[in-house]
Parts: sequence; structure tokens; C-alpha cells
Amino acid sequence: MRNTIHAGAILINDDAFLPKAVQLETEPFARGWKLVKNFDGDKLNREIGRAGWTFFSFAGEISSTVFGNDGTATVRRAVKRILANPDLGQSNSLEVTRVTPKHFLGVPYTTVYACSRHARESIFFFRRDEAQGRSRDESGRGLSERRPSPRVEVVLGGTASRSRVPFPLSIEGDSK
Repeated sequence: MRNTIHAGAILINDDAFLPKAVQLETEPFARGWKLVKNFDGDKLNREIGRAGWTFFSFAGEISSTVFGNDGTATVRRAVKRILANPDLGQSNSLEVTRVTPKHFLGVPYTTVYACSRHARESIFFFRRDEAQGRSRDESGRGLSERRPSPRVEVVLGGTASRSRVPFPLSIEGDSK
């Protein structure tokens, strides 16, 4: 296999929803992820922007260091570790920003740096209804709303205070 991972390489989640105008050439990379062959990060950003979508780049880098002297296999292992990292969050793509092979006391190792990216139709990462706990069907109508947790009123010294408790609360000696 040729060395396909380099700075600017993009990996897309299999479940990623992209605009129809963007035609990606991909190859399988890891379970649930594909390597984009015909675009790097900048070109894909421009192409998604032309379709009226946004290709977010999250702040901060995720890195992984792997020991070994086989360049291609070492880089692939490092990228697979990054893809398994929970810091990736809800992003649907990943851009490799740097690949740095080095030696320490004669032992070769490679560090791969990447940032999580997310292609989205809106300029906002979360829609208002998602932030409020609602979900939508394909027509855009709301399906359900978040249910409020039950409230219990506890009277302390003549003042009422409200708290969220997942079960009924009874206080010994409480008479109504």
C-alpha cells in the first residue's frame, strides 16, 4: 500500500451526510472511516462551501505517537488511534495536520497530529431545536420534546424550595 496519509489528508465517517454536489473518491481506511483520495482539507472546504454548506474545524489538535520504523504502517496505526479517541466527539471527519517521524535514543517513532472537522448544512454546529432537546423528522417538524424532570416541593422553615429529584421524596414527620 502506498503512503496515503500526509498533512492535509481527510478521513470521512461512513455515516457522514454530505452535499450531493461534492463527489468524493474514497478508499476504506478503518472500520467506519474512509480516506478521501481526491481532496485535501482546503479543497474539500472550498467544494463544500460552494454547495452552501460549512466545513467546521474544531479548535485544538488530537495527537498520537506510535513507535516503529515502518513509515506507512506506523502512520496508519497512529491515525487509527486518533479515530478511536473520544476527543473526536461528534465530528464526521478528521484532517491530518502534521506527520512527524523522529528518533529518541535510536528508537524511531512517529507522531501524527489531526483536528476534527464536521460538514454541516447550517453555519451553526447545533440547531436550536437540538440544543433544546428536540428531534426532527425529514420534513423538519419536531417529533418530541424533552420531558421536564419531576419537581418536589420541600417546605423548610416556611419557605418553599424546588429541586429536581428523579423519585418521590418523603420526609419523616411531614404532615400536610
